[in-house]
Amino acid sequence: MPKSAQNRRKFLVKMATITTEYGKLSSNKTRTVYLRIRSGKTEKRINTQVKVLESEISPRTKKIKDFSKARQIEMMRLDWEAKINQLGIEALGVKVDAQDITSAISKKEEETDFFAFAKNWLAHTSIKGKKNYKCMLNTFSSFLGKENLLFSDLTYTLLKEFENHLSKKPRAQSLYLGELRHLFREAMLEFNTEEKTIIKSDPFIRYKVPKQVMKKGVRALTLEELMKVYHYQGKPGSRSQLARDTFILSFCLMGMNSVDLFSATNYKNGFIKYNRTKTKDRRNDEAYIEVKVHPFIKPLMKKYAGTKTVFNFCSRYNDYEGFNKNLNIGLKTVGKAVGISDLEFYQARHTFATLSRNLMKFSKGDVDEALNHVGSFEVADIYIAKDFSIINDNNFKLIKRVFKKELA
Repeated sequence: MPKSAQNRRKFLVKMATITTEYGKLSSNKTRTVYLRIRSGKTEKRINTQVKVLESEISPRTKKIKDFSKARQIEMMRLDWEAKINQLGIEALGVKVDAQDITSAISKKEEETDFFAFAKNWLAHTSIKGKKNYKCMLNTFSSFLGKENLLFSDLTYTLLKEFENHLSKKPRAQSLYLGELRHLFREAMLEFNTEEKTIIKSDPFIRYKVPKQVMKKGVRALTLEELMKVYHYQGKPGSRSQLARDTFILSFCLMGMNSVDLFSATNYKNGFIKYNRTKTKDRRNDEAYIEVKVHPFIKPLMKKYAGTKTVFNFCSRYNDYEGFNKNLNIGLKTVGKAVGISDLEFYQARHTFATLSRNLMKFSKGDVDEALNHVGSFEVADIYIAKDFSIINDNNFKLIKRVFKKELA
């Protein structure tokens, strides 16, 4: 390095100093920690997003007593110092003040900051379930104690720590970490090219997202209980009757989820063809499935026929959340009437799976495929062309067995 460059770097490092200070005491008795960068007569405060209690600050030294927070702040200070040193090389011949320094570094980082990317991606994507992604980001930022994170800092160790943080919420473990993986892979597609690799490592090669655990309390109905639901006679046009009808539809359509019943648009030649909303954005086959409609449920298909959608549920409710909420409220009425406590819509799917396996003795692989799950034979799936006739034939056999008296 030329001597002039070395001098310029030394000058910048000497002039740019970084100190720690605390913001005003908030209503929740915490103070935000700031890094103050001074260069010459200029200065700039950086919000670290870290908050400390008054009791965590030494009254004598004004240093943070909590080891983990103190270490976190020191690591951030050293990180900024290293970036300023690097900027010292790149800014030769340019007059630099504190604002210039922070702006230049922030401009570089916004391209590789996980949260910045995630917010931008959510603002432009058409993916369903944005609300879940936003909840995940809020939970993740609370866990970190800040709302900025370089992709290089999103490591296997950090993912395991976040997983442990969610240990009391197994559903969130599977959902949130799956969404983190999806966002990370989307970022790799955007930032990495054949010529340039911005995100250099993928922690999800080593880290495995926890599998979804069945929601506590959700169980399959027995055949006798299912028939009680089927024979329930609610008041015409009531919420409980809608809930009963939709429960039977779901069971007979191979456990079709309420969100897909609400949004499905393709019903031709006796088949409902759709992409499962829950998993279509994270599967190569976009979770596509074709379900053959059994004549047994055609009266219900006609009763709830829609114009632009397969069913008219979207004309009854503004959104899927409202539809699903009302189904479960209605099913509580159904359950109370027939003696099934805490009956809920997702049990239709569990019941379909359980009776398919235990009553009909269908293979687990066929049941998985009917549920539109990713099977255990992913390599074989590459070579085997999709043929939905097997699972549809099985479903017809199940309906014939379960509703044999009604079909007689």
